[in-house]
Amino acid sequence: MSKEDYRDKIEEHRQSFEDEQKDQQNLSRVSRMNKNGSPNKKPKKTKRKMPLMTILFVIFILIPFSILIYFLKFYEPGKSIEEAEKNTSEQVLEIDKSGNKTDATGATGNKKEDDKAKKEAEDQSKKDAEKLAAEQKAAQEAKKAEEARKAEEARKAEQAKLAQQQAEAARKAEEAKKAEQARKAEEAKNAAKASTHTVKENENLYRIALNHYGDGSEATLAKIRAANGMSSNTVMVGQVIKLP
Repeated sequence: MSKEDYRDKIEEHRQSFEDEQKDQQNLSRVSRMNKNGSPNKKPKKTKRKMPLMTILFVIFILIPFSILIYFLKFYEPGKSIEEAEKNTSEQVLEIDKSGNKTDATGATGNKKEDDKAKKEAEDQSKKDAEKLAAEQKAAQEAKKAEEARKAEEARKAEQAKLAQQQAEAARKAEEAKKAEQARKAEEAKNAAKASTHTVKENENLYRIALNHYGDGSEATLAKIRAANGMSSNTVMVGQVIKLP
């Protein structure tokens, strides 16, 4: 519906309303004259009730007229209702700024307080984030230090174990060496003792070779004979023979 249609509608309602008022006045005048009996006699004042025409006036005149004013003042074709309301609020805000400086100052102060609170919140969030990052970094460094300490302890334990194994191996080698030296010394001693033999009863050269060399072969007997200048295997009790 265009603006001209709204104007025609309002003018039509206004005209009908005026006609109805005139008719009502004529009817009221005629009724008063009939009641008083004389047209010159003043009617008594009575308490008037709200007529139906007032309600109809509000419904059919004021409301459409208000809508028309709204569309004429604020509505622009092509804009949505939300944009029109936004423009209306902006215009009201401009009017308030120009007409009431105290309210504008208060709004500015509230805006500054909001900006300050927002900045403080951002600073606090930044500090919290930095604190959290520092705690995480400290935790990582502590974890790395703990891992390095455990690795160092494991390395030292491994070195101690290796040193202990080496010491044990050296001790065993030393013991084996001493045992070998003692065995050789005992063998040498026994060999020195066994370099000569006194013939006992019921002994012969074969038995002596078997006891000392574990071999009673002719080669062993020949070696003993050669060492003692013997021409035969005959030996006498108490005879001392050399065992090469």
